[in-house]
Amino acid sequence: RQWSCSSGSYAEYGKQWYQRRVREFQTFQHYFKRINLSLVTMSNDDFEVEEQDSGAKEYEFVQTSTLKKGSYIIIKEQPCRVESISTSKPGKHGSAKCAIVAKNIFNGSRHDEISQAHATVKCPKVARVLYTLLNIDDDYMELMHDNGSTRSDIKCPPNDVGEKIKEGFENGAQMAVTVLSSLGIEEAIETKEID
Repeated sequence: RQWSCSSGSYAEYGKQWYQRRVREFQTFQHYFKRINLSLVTMSNDDFEVEEQDSGAKEYEFVQTSTLKKGSYIIIKEQPCRVESISTSKPGKHGSAKCAIVAKNIFNGSRHDEISQAHATVKCPKVARVLYTLLNIDDDYMELMHDNGSTRSDIKCPPNDVGEKIKEGFENGAQMAVTVLSSLGIEEAIETKEID
C-alpha cells in the first residue's frame, strides 16, 4: 500500500524536509562565520568593529599518540618540552592512556600530564632567533637581527646565561644571543662569543 500525505509520498516528504534542514544549516553556518570574523567593541560611546584575533595562532592541536621525546606541549598554560612519554595498554572498558613528563622550556620546571592516546593536546609554536648583542642598558639588551633591525625590549635573564652575557659584554667581546619565544614569552636561553 502506498502511504501518502499532503505533499505526496512519505519519501517525497522526507526529501523536502531534508532539503529544508540543509538550507537552514547553510544559513546558520553563513551567519556564524560572519560573527567569528569580527568583534564589536564599545569605545567612548561609539561602536568600533575590529578584526577578531582568535589567539589560536600561538599553538596547534595534535593527537597525544603522535608526541615523542623532544616534542612541545602546553601543560597548565606553560610551554614545555616532552622528556618522556609512556603509553599504557587499553583496559577492558577504556582506551590507552599516555603518561607525559615534560619540562618548561624557559625555567626547566617539571610537569606531568596524563591524556588518552586518541585525545588532542595543545602544542605551542616555538621560535628560536639568533641576535647580535649591541648594548646592555638597565638590564635590557639591545639586540640586532641578521636583517639589520634592532630591539631593546628583552631583559637579560637572572641566571647563568644572563651572567655570561653581561660578563662577555663587560670584557668587550662580541656576543651572539639566542632568544626563545612561545606563548607571548621571550627569553634569552643561550649565548656565545662571535669570533
